[in-house]
Amino acid sequence: MAFLISNLVLLDGWRRLLVAFLAGCLASLAQAPVSWFPLLWLCVPVFIWLLDSASLGKGAKKAARSMALVGWVFGLGFFLCTFYWIGAAFLVEADKFAVLMPFALFFFAAGLALFWAAACGLVAPLWSSSPMRVIWLALVWAALEWLRGTIFTGLPWGGLGQALTSTTVMMQALSLFGPQSMGLIAPIIFALPVFFFTEATSRKTGYWLASIAVLLFVGQGAFGFYRLAQPLPRPDAPVTVRIIQPNILQREKWKLENRSWIFNRLLALTTLDRDGYPVEKVDLFVWPETAIPFYLIEQPAGLAAIADALPDKATLLTGALRREVNFTNSEQVYNSIYQLSGDGTITASYDKMHLVPFGEYLPKERWLRAIGLKHLAAQLSGFSSGTKRKLLGGDNLGKILPLICYEIAFPSEILSYPTGANMIVNVTNDAWFGLTAGPWQHLHLAQMRAVETGLPVIRSANTGISAVIDPFGRLVAKQDLGTDGLVQGIVPARLSSTLYSRFGDSLFLFLWLLTGGLTLIKTRKSKIR
Repeated sequence: MAFLISNLVLLDGWRRLLVAFLAGCLASLAQAPVSWFPLLWLCVPVFIWLLDSASLGKGAKKAARSMALVGWVFGLGFFLCTFYWIGAAFLVEADKFAVLMPFALFFFAAGLALFWAAACGLVAPLWSSSPMRVIWLALVWAALEWLRGTIFTGLPWGGLGQALTSTTVMMQALSLFGPQSMGLIAPIIFALPVFFFTEATSRKTGYWLASIAVLLFVGQGAFGFYRLAQPLPRPDAPVTVRIIQPNILQREKWKLENRSWIFNRLLALTTLDRDGYPVEKVDLFVWPETAIPFYLIEQPAGLAAIADALPDKATLLTGALRREVNFTNSEQVYNSIYQLSGDGTITASYDKMHLVPFGEYLPKERWLRAIGLKHLAAQLSGFSSGTKRKLLGGDNLGKILPLICYEIAFPSEILSYPTGANMIVNVTNDAWFGLTAGPWQHLHLAQMRAVETGLPVIRSANTGISAVIDPFGRLVAKQDLGTDGLVQGIVPARLSSTLYSRFGDSLFLFLWLLTGGLTLIKTRKSKIR
């Protein structure tokens, strides 16, 4: 190992950057669906030793630039391989967008990697041969990861913290401290080999930090086993849900000639009655995001067909487009969820608030359209954002927190919704991304939100993966990716409020300040000696 470390530290120029890029690519395998998080005990130490290499024999400014470049290249490899599946969206209308795919993927990954570059550049003045450099890196890295999930509408997707929740056992810690805190402790845990290979003068500190890393990991696992051993409470008023997965390819979805058979497939799966799946026992039906390929409220025949399909006392939640025309005859189109009663009456709706930039709308639209850029959504004018967060449901169903597509990726936003929900319903259309890792990563985010909030998650995805997820993040039932069918079962009961759902990211701030304060004290004492 010492031979490997010495060779890594002596790397320079393109060789150092190549190893950083490959280490980032390998680290991406810790994300779903592969979820090989033990690889990070190799990738993170290699990354830190490459930062050591970049800091050697340079002035402060040159060291910061060199370390930032290593961080950027490591992040570039990680994000390219983690988010490769975004390229599939450019192939839905390949004649229009395929030529943009390699550029979009590169600049998307390169932009996200800038946050990791900034973390490495900012930590450079604190860098040393002491193993305490890992703690400084974890602090700055976690702060930049929080920023990545917040600024420019945010993307809290991927990263070391998410990898640390790869299994349902390790995921349970989210109920205590939330995902941002995982991003703080993950670099410390995965830097374990670094703590064992330090200079003789720092060996005691290294062993002390190694003990902390082991305790963090073992404690996280022990808490996970303990929490999963607890029984789920029985629901006071059981709700039977049927999730519809029609498996409509994205390139077929908005063709005018396909409207009838797509709608008929939804109705057929809704009324399907086979052994173990009696339709009359269903209380709640859920169709995926934009399931209905027309403006439902403008089609009385469609509403009548839904009324014929639903049991009298049932409720349907369906993704659909909704439009409003104002006094100037300009229209606004919303990506919405409609709630319908058994007689086909629309009783409530929710408009998506957190839209996908470049997918559902163009930031700085006037400027970007002037240079020929378009968004990927079929709606030519783009979507308008909803203005009000609300709960759906009713007396017989309980309160339902509706989330459309990647709104479920934002834990802090979910905590800002009205309280008192009994379940989360997440409708999505991952057909854009085909049979790639994207839908699996999206499902993993839904599992994380269940653990953090203590709420069951009902997930309806056009092409999969539709699932019933209990408050421990376990998949109670699911429909496989790329298949059509249905998932039916009893909605699990919610748990009492978790620590994270009560205090949110203030827990991350507390842990960050505590870790930073203790690290500062330790560093100053070492300098005095």
